[in-house]
Amino acid sequence: MNIGLGLLLAPIAFIFMALGTISLKKRDRLIGNGLLIAGAIFLLGSVILLAGLYDPYSNHIR
Repeated sequence: MNIGLGLLLAPIAFIFMALGTISLKKRDRLIGNGLLIAGAIFLLGSVILLAGLYDPYSNHIR
């Protein structure tokens, strides 16, 4: 499940980052920076899930 969620978040992150860079080139700094930050957060979450550092479905920690 982690790999699937990580693979779903990665393209969304790249789309947000591409839209953010396009927005920055059109002189819309607030939206561009917001999209870049959202893309970076999604990409970080994707890497954490794909690497197995975070497992939301494990029940071994109580």
